[in-house]
Amino acid sequence: MLNGNVVSISLGDVEAGGGGGGGHDSSTLSARAASTGARCAKSDCVKTLAAFACLTVSAFLNFFLLTIIHDIAPTEPLPDLTFKLIPQQRWAWSLGDVLSTVNSVIAFTCIAMHQHRWVVLRRLFLLGAILYGLRACVMGVTFLPPSFDNRDEICQPQVNRTAMYTMEIATRFITYVVTLGLTSGQDKILCGDLMFSGHTVVLTLMYFVQLQYTPRGLWWLRYLAAPITFCGIAALVVSGGHYTMDVFVAYWLTSHVFWSYHQIFEMRKAERANAPLARLWWFWLCYWFEAEVPEGRLANRWSWPFPSPAIAHRLMDRVNHKLE
Repeated sequence: MLNGNVVSISLGDVEAGGGGGGGHDSSTLSARAASTGARCAKSDCVKTLAAFACLTVSAFLNFFLLTIIHDIAPTEPLPDLTFKLIPQQRWAWSLGDVLSTVNSVIAFTCIAMHQHRWVVLRRLFLLGAILYGLRACVMGVTFLPPSFDNRDEICQPQVNRTAMYTMEIATRFITYVVTLGLTSGQDKILCGDLMFSGHTVVLTLMYFVQLQYTPRGLWWLRYLAAPITFCGIAALVVSGGHYTMDVFVAYWLTSHVFWSYHQIFEMRKAERANAPLARLWWFWLCYWFEAEVPEGRLANRWSWPFPSPAIAHRLMDRVNHKLE
């Protein structure tokens, strides 16, 4: 899209040419349009990388806090209604990891095929950064005991602060960074990252992305995403990995942040600053990221993310026609 400066310069140059052979021809205008488009794409990439950096900082802060909280948190689990009704099933934790991964793969595939993929991806990174930032604040001030009945069989032993403690913290941190927090394949895990569930944040965010950014014709995908999401959340509690309160709070906060974000940034730009939702603390943090996004809800059309092959672009046009 040409911005105002490029349009005015181009028209001025053409008029200066006087309609004879001296003006800029269509190839020059096309080149300028391509250059402007490249600048817009560069801006998208810069903002997306900045959003990813925010998410990385929030996630790493969560990992770092967990490595310390593990040795501070008390050991006796709190009473929980679900645990009284259903015996804890350790296999369900692996199921929660699998469903979280499946939901993420589907959501990222939808993002990759979306016409405005960089905008959607940037929003996902920002929302994740906000939620994991909140989670880090909660984890850092209140230490809840692990929810497992058989804590000693599942959680790593707590260690004293010896001369080797720094090395132990570094090893734990690197392990969690490499595994991205997925712990179902480990013999023993770090415990204490409770109060609200990070797995539930991921499951819910990916579910909402599918609700918000899939074409209308993919209604069946939304019905598929719902049981994946809620079975995954239930598995986290049944496994004993989280208290029931953890998943309730995580789902409620994710719902609030996700839909509030979309409510305010789908408004007309002139109305955003005076809207009641603009009082939310993260509004101005996200304002720069949304400055060049078109007003209103994004059109949920798909496009092939690569320049070739041409047949893929033609196929995607047909798919869009059927999904409308």
